[in-house]
Amino acid sequence: MLVLARTQWQLIVRSPGLFAVLLVTPLYSVVFFSLVRHHRGATAATAVALTAFGMSMWSHAVFVASRVVDDDRIEGTLEYSLLTPATYLVSLVFRVTVSSALSLPVLGEVLLVGRLFGLPTRLADPLFCLLVAVILVIGTAGAALLVSGLLVLVRAARTMQNTLTYPFYLLGGLTLPVSWLPPPFRWVADCFFLSHGFQLLRDAAAGDLDAPAARLGVLLTLTVAQVAVGVLMLRRVLRSARSGAVPLHH
Repeated sequence: MLVLARTQWQLIVRSPGLFAVLLVTPLYSVVFFSLVRHHRGATAATAVALTAFGMSMWSHAVFVASRVVDDDRIEGTLEYSLLTPATYLVSLVFRVTVSSALSLPVLGEVLLVGRLFGLPTRLADPLFCLLVAVILVIGTAGAALLVSGLLVLVRAARTMQNTLTYPFYLLGGLTLPVSWLPPPFRWVADCFFLSHGFQLLRDAAAGDLDAPAARLGVLLTLTVAQVAVGVLMLRRVLRSARSGAVPLHH
């Protein structure tokens, strides 16, 4: 594990683009908070900050963290890594999780930007909010594992990455309440870890928690399921790539 941590740190140092989420999101939040202040919507300031965090967390997972396998293929190291598939899979899970975790500081950044605008951005239960945010980051890492498998499996997956953002902002309740969605989409959202987690994060921030232990249990269950699906999908893709069923170079 220490070797994996050292390797991932070296990759992060050589890939400053991984830190883009820490620079871009505060700029977006400036626009959001400008609108909030202009329309005197101070009561919505914290909700806006959480929305900015959630959107950056998901987009970072889809566009950055999910590219680890594809990057290895481009650099020509994927073939050698597939010689030890089990070790490589563990390495990928670790690397994707660490990369996804780089979006976690964004939560503090957007709250600070809101304060700089003179808006009352605050978390009623900071520790519980942080716990939920960490679980959400782990869940998005699981989603990134799934996307990374698709990038290897499907040739057109890279051009389809944009379709994996805004629809999931809706299903995750980031831009609109899930209750506003039509029934079929609402049923899907009810099984999605992001919608449960984000609503729990909102309620904890507002100090309006109802049955926190039970809701946290549901979130953990859905998050574990998301990570399991991501790992199984990626393992299957790597196995197919090793056997030659999936071409490594398109």
